[in-house]
Amino acid sequence: MIIAQQKRKESIVEYLLYMWQVEDLIRANHLDMTQIEKTIISKYSAIAPEQQQAIRDWWDNLTEMMRIEKKEENGHLQITKALMDDVYNYHLYLLTQNTEIAYQNAFQNAWPDLNVLQGKIKNGDKMHHIELALNAIYDYFLLKLQNKTILADTTNALMRISHFMAMLSSRYLKAEKELEKELSTNTDGTLNQTK
Repeated sequence: MIIAQQKRKESIVEYLLYMWQVEDLIRANHLDMTQIEKTIISKYSAIAPEQQQAIRDWWDNLTEMMRIEKKEENGHLQITKALMDDVYNYHLYLLTQNTEIAYQNAFQNAWPDLNVLQGKIKNGDKMHHIELALNAIYDYFLLKLQNKTILADTTNALMRISHFMAMLSSRYLKAEKELEKELSTNTDGTLNQTK
């Protein structure tokens, strides 16, 4: 929960990837809160009891959502998918903006790599560019964790994909902050002083 909150503020891409990792951790613990408490929550013993309870509740809620949404074996939670789709829609918006030439070029550099990835999907499911990019980054992360050999072509493709995703993440968070600021402005042009 604490890591998720921090990542959500800093990088939408890292946040989504972290949430995928959380889903996998819940699955690895067989959606069993007793096991999750033992293997994950117990590591937060140095923080205040109310924070520990908030962390436990967060993991418990996610675990229950995974049960309800039938994500015990694979797939992503609806809240994660909705955010990923929102990022995709923002990506489409950026592709139409004359002021976003650098972003558009970064995406064009990664586009052939994303098309190759789409062609490798076994069940033929169509994924949008953002989901493909996140899958590529996440799979690369898993390969690194397993100390698997990674070909230079794969590393180069991942660098192109990561570059465009970093630009997207930065622009997305900036747009979110601008929207928050706009929403907190009264009609007379002054900022709300609510806390």
